[in-house]
Amino acid sequence: MRLGAWAAVAALGLMPLLTPVAAFAQAATLGAAPAPGGSNVDVAAATAPRTLGKADAPVVIEEYASLSCPHCAHFEETMLPRLKAEFIDTGQVLFVFHDTPTNRVGYMAHLATRCLPVARYGDARSLLFSTQAQWLGAKDPEAGLKDMMAMVGLSAPAYDACVNSRPLQDYVAKSSQEATEANIDKTPTVIIRKDGKEVGRIAGPDSYDTLAAALVKAGAKAPKTPTPAKK
Repeated sequence: MRLGAWAAVAALGLMPLLTPVAAFAQAATLGAAPAPGGSNVDVAAATAPRTLGKADAPVVIEEYASLSCPHCAHFEETMLPRLKAEFIDTGQVLFVFHDTPTNRVGYMAHLATRCLPVARYGDARSLLFSTQAQWLGAKDPEAGLKDMMAMVGLSAPAYDACVNSRPLQDYVAKSSQEATEANIDKTPTVIIRKDGKEVGRIAGPDSYDTLAAALVKAGAKAPKTPTPAKK
């Protein structure tokens, strides 16, 4: 999903890729004062890195994705499982998630998923991606999102406190700003790093073989027995 296309979407009440300044404007548009218990949000835990794999893996993938992006859902459902089996679980790749919301409800989804324990973060992402048409297509997408988050253990009061947490809003806004500074203009985009340096970038990855070849070129060992592709 191209981020530059959100100017037209803004007229529908959705938000473009956020900046730190826009985070506070976004907070005002949520239509609610900080919820009781908002101070109980564990900001340190909520803003801790969300990753898959070993920290000392020789190759790093940084994924810039939006939880409301259909192309990101496709990547999550069709490519990430194979990537996990062949490169992440084998210790060859560390996968780093970056919050890159592209509209208002996506912004709220990124806030909400970060208020879950790290062990449930992946489950929440998977649920939101697999049911994306359901909650985004609801008469009230924000209410649909709130219902989905309840299914993974985030209570209504905790949800309200989370989306109204100014420190967390600022964190997600900063993540979006960093994406802009990294010239990310499409979700999903993956940046491949070796020894901290960018050695590859794929915007809108649609071929697993192309991604796998880029990882091997960067220094990851190819799997001995490739995993069957998920259709």
